[in-house]
Amino acid sequence: MSGVAAPLAVVTGASGFVGSHLVDELLLRRARVRAVVRGTSSRRWLAGKPVEFADASLGDAGALRRAVEGADWVVHAAGLIRARNGAEFHESNVAGTGRVLAAAREASVKRFVFVSSQAAAGVSRDGRPVSEGDPPRPVSTYGETKRLAEELVLRERERMAVTVIRPPAVYGPRDTAILKVFALAKRHLQPVLRSGGSFSMIHVADLASAVVLACSKEEAAGEIFFAAEPDRTDYDELGALVREALGTWTVRLAVPRWAMMGIARGAEAFGRVTGSAPLLTREKLREISAGNWVCSSAKIRERLGWAPRVPLARGIRSTADWYREAGWL
Repeated sequence: MSGVAAPLAVVTGASGFVGSHLVDELLLRRARVRAVVRGTSSRRWLAGKPVEFADASLGDAGALRRAVEGADWVVHAAGLIRARNGAEFHESNVAGTGRVLAAAREASVKRFVFVSSQAAAGVSRDGRPVSEGDPPRPVSTYGETKRLAEELVLRERERMAVTVIRPPAVYGPRDTAILKVFALAKRHLQPVLRSGGSFSMIHVADLASAVVLACSKEEAAGEIFFAAEPDRTDYDELGALVREALGTWTVRLAVPRWAMMGIARGAEAFGRVTGSAPLLTREKLREISAGNWVCSSAKIRERLGWAPRVPLARGIRSTADWYREAGWL
């Protein structure tokens, strides 16, 4: 990204786990970055970095228009992965994406990259990793709203260069989700939520590199790409890597479905009382139980020349190191 005027990249959801790593990668590639954040969002992962801030929520069309003014690229990474109900998912993930798209269209943005999710595609039905050519079959409200958002994005392909990136489970520094796996391992427990289940993963730095590559490659326009490394792992491999990274031992614990259902019902009841969005719900449990969450990253490797830099073993080890240094473990 050399030249007199570096591209201006606008990142929604920039204060979050994935968004903040996108900012890091864009800065590494010498782009100028405008971070779109809500006024109530913590900016801890952006502090001290050479970024411009724009305060805007996905519900404020006017603020979004101002946020994307002059942008060359818009990377839309904001949205909900947890919600109290379907209406909240739809408002953020579908209607919110529509507002960001409209703002980008009005600003004549050159490239729009949407960070979607493997949940928009659904699970493997036959053991084969899901590919971009397979018809999407989401199994949750979250996945359905991501699928609908993808449709909105791809409808713009005649007027704007758009790309959809579908990551599977994302892990790495700053993540609070996989932290629970490490915390349980430290207590000598390795939970298995689905016996025999396999899934794809991606280190957040590799996801960021895939997104930034999609911003700059003409071949990415109008396309959907999965990005994963590895395309397939399982609970036992992940558990072994976490044990090795922590230098500990664990007991394999297959959690019965009835027990998870009870936990999910309790979490939902607690959420109704407190007005919060629970981490484990019956719908999330349905996602876990639906099948193998494996996807193929062959297309992005072949079409765009994407080469992930963080194999799973190294990624788990470096994530454990980061958690320890941050005092999270």
